[in-house]
Formats: sequence, structure tokens, C-alpha cells
Amino acid sequence: MDTLSVATGAWYETKEVIAAFVGATLAFALIVLYDWLKSRRRRRAHFAALRAEIEHCRTLAQTYLTDGIPAPLYRLPTIAYAHSLPALLADGGLNEAHTRDLLAFFNHVETFNRGLDQSEAARRILDSAERDAKLSEEFSRNHLKAEKLIPLRSQSNSLYDAAASVVNSRLRCYRL
Repeated sequence: MDTLSVATGAWYETKEVIAAFVGATLAFALIVLYDWLKSRRRRRAHFAALRAEIEHCRTLAQTYLTDGIPAPLYRLPTIAYAHSLPALLADGGLNEAHTRDLLAFFNHVETFNRGLDQSEAARRILDSAERDAKLSEEFSRNHLKAEKLIPLRSQSNSLYDAAASVVNSRLRCYRL
């Protein structure tokens, strides 16, 4: 028999194979960690955008309630709602109850904005008696919508309270 050097162990016990396996496992783990952190940052950015928009909507609704202007020039923003909510839903970042609370808030914001548009149309009526009656009617309707978003009585829950609670609880989960 020839005395060539023959490996005594199995092929999978060699140092090269073990080193390659460890390297591949480490690379896989780093890629998964990077993707997880990237997804986490993206979700946090979406929730932060929603929180900023919800707070701005609250401020504008409060302004409407206190200023008493029936047809203001501003509208409540829905940009983050239009961009961040679909991304969070696609990413699985919200459960059904949280989705329901956010949809209820932003659907009411859109309804309020339509009411402000109707107030603006009423403001353009030429007949002053008809204009005043229509503006008064639209103002009282929009006042009720604004109160549903953020009630004047602090003891009652509002759509704002539910939406802000959802976003704040989710942001606490994404702190590093």
C-alpha cells in the first residue's frame, strides 16, 4: 500500500469546511440583522410621521373650535395617512384594532375637510341672507365634527385619543 497522506477524518470535519460554514452563517446573520434594523427604522419613521400628522390635525381642529371662523383657509393634513398607513399595513405593522382606530380618525378628518370645502362654497354665495344661513348651518355641522375629533370635555374619549394611543404605543415598541 502506498503511504500517501490520507485524511483520517470525514470531509465535513476539516478546518476549511468548518470555517466556510461559520463564515456563511455569520454573513447570513448580519444580513438578516441589517434587514431587521432597516425595517424597524422604516416602521418607526412611518409611525413618527403619523404621530406628527395626528398632532397637527388636533391643533387645527382645536383652532377651528376656538376661533369660530366658519370657512377657514386651512384643511387638516392627510399626507402621512396616505403614504405611511398603506406601508405599515403592507409590512404587517398594525393589527386589526389599531388599524380600525387610525382609519376612524383619518376618515373623520377627511369628512371634516369635506365640510370645510362646503363652508367655502357657502361663503361664495352672492345672496347675503342665503350665505349667512348656509354658513351658519355648515359651521354648526363642522363644529360637531371637530368636537368628535377632539372633544371639549376632557373626560370623554375622542378619535384623537384612540389614534394617538395607537401611534404612541407602537413608537414605544420601536425605541432602540
